[in-house]
Amino acid sequence: MSFSLDTVAMDQAKKHWDSIAHPLHGLGTMEDLVVQIAGITGHPEIDLAKRSVLIFCGDNGISETTVSQSDSSVTAMVADEIAEGKSSVNKMAAVAGAEVRCIDVGIKDETHSPKIIDKKVVHGTNNLLKKNALTEAQVRKSINCGIEEVRDCGAYIAAIGEMGIGDTTCAAIITASLLGLSADDVTGRGAGLDDESFSFKKKVINQSIECDEDPIELLTRVGGTEIGAMAGAFIGGAMYHIPTVADGAVSLTAALLADRMHPGVKDFVIASNSGRERMSDAIIEELELKPVIRADISLGEGTGAVMLFPLLDQTLAVYNGAHSFHGMNLEPYS
Repeated sequence: MSFSLDTVAMDQAKKHWDSIAHPLHGLGTMEDLVVQIAGITGHPEIDLAKRSVLIFCGDNGISETTVSQSDSSVTAMVADEIAEGKSSVNKMAAVAGAEVRCIDVGIKDETHSPKIIDKKVVHGTNNLLKKNALTEAQVRKSINCGIEEVRDCGAYIAAIGEMGIGDTTCAAIITASLLGLSADDVTGRGAGLDDESFSFKKKVINQSIECDEDPIELLTRVGGTEIGAMAGAFIGGAMYHIPTVADGAVSLTAALLADRMHPGVKDFVIASNSGRERMSDAIIEELELKPVIRADISLGEGTGAVMLFPLLDQTLAVYNGAHSFHGMNLEPYS
């Protein structure tokens, strides 16, 4: 299955921008995003009033090693905080008028909030150094969870984020394998590794890279469920004509996987920020994305994606309500 944007709606949106009394392409990349959203939805009239932040949570067996300074218990604790509206993303989403949905697709430890959406595939993945992280059936189930969540959340635009200890290691392996890169090209310090742990993390990534691997086989070998679910969310956005906003490195990795599974998905993805992890820029270049925010963000939880919502609101205020050249009796720019 492949996907393509509605070029008629995009042309109509572009003409509308050019009719507004402002310098041609005066809002730059923000104008391009509005045109892209018209292509995604199939309509030049754009309404993004209902927006969701989808946070997919899962644990990765590789966190048994020193690739992360935290263990799986942190995923469960943060998921509870997100579900109860207490985490960073909740505060930011409230400002942006967005609903936050916390989805458990693979948390290892016990959670306590009844507000967590239970779509659990596994209680944490296997350690990829010892055996495949997941089965193929588990990979496909996690992907379907993401597709279903985008379909069922009722949003007109959805930010796609994650919470999962060890997932920057998994994302780095996936990115390097898909793009033919080395560990040095894709490895960052995550939440803040010391030199010894950082060196070990690069060693793990280097020995786990396998180029030209099928995306499903790659997810089976490496994991995790939260990455598979985010890939499904991006696929669901293309299927149901809902704009999806990528967050940082792990979210971008999922977008890369989704586009490899179904060519054209990348055109339905909006990049919010470039992030701090080294792999982000490589993915952005490969998918030809244009991140709006370059602020060295590495918080996760979809926070970078949420930051884009107010910028889109301001842009749409101009697009939907600004004065036109015709109304001012002026000749349009050409």
